[in-house]
Amino acid sequence: MQENINIQVNNQTIKGVLENPASDKLIILVHGFTGDVRGPDNLFEKLSKKLQAKKFAVLRFNFRGTAPSDMDFQHMTIETETEDLKAIMTYAESKGYKQIGILGESMGGSIVATAITTAFKVVILWYPAFDFKDTSFKNYLTEGSQKQLKENGVILESGFKIGKQFVSDIPDINLYQKVKEIKCPILFLHGDEDSDVPYVQSEKAFQLVSDPKEIHILKGARHGFKNEQEKVIDLTIKFLEKYF
Repeated sequence: MQENINIQVNNQTIKGVLENPASDKLIILVHGFTGDVRGPDNLFEKLSKKLQAKKFAVLRFNFRGTAPSDMDFQHMTIETETEDLKAIMTYAESKGYKQIGILGESMGGSIVATAITTAFKVVILWYPAFDFKDTSFKNYLTEGSQKQLKENGVILESGFKIGKQFVSDIPDINLYQKVKEIKCPILFLHGDEDSDVPYVQSEKAFQLVSDPKEIHILKGARHGFKNEQEKVIDLTIKFLEKYF
């Protein structure tokens, strides 16, 4: 069973789905930059089926800027996504969920750090970005990208329009102090061949958070875990079974 959800933020709608809603324990799945409710290569959909089989409710959604949620992508910023996730958490609590875990992938992990509260029972971060200028986002700061931004008001990449505010924030986004605020069990999964977010960012964050904590650096794995889906789902489920 599933419910379609529509959540209002600043007169705009976040759209998503709440699966297996009758369960009393909930996992929120938070997608990354240019991602969506399905996750990378449909990994969120596959994980959700396994989670539901383990008696979890699962909430998946598209940030504003990602259709069918409202707003154009070029207006997406760290601030808008943080607002969105806080609204999602408020919605989950309004539905009566008291046991809530959260999983963020890539920039979704960044947003988990910016929006963190004490409400979470567990936090799971897949290849999270904490220092934006040391990720593939640095490509938006090159002379060519800055020229395109000045001339067109956006940077066009793979059909996405990257807006001025998002680009201007990149040099200042450093979330290591925020991740220290996570006080529940936390799992990091990262590939050692991730060319978008260096795995050392997870290693550094791991040193800063409190126990209980786990980290797995997956040999040969790249951003998105395309060839490691079964292993990643297994590690995620095992962590939840241990701490949830």
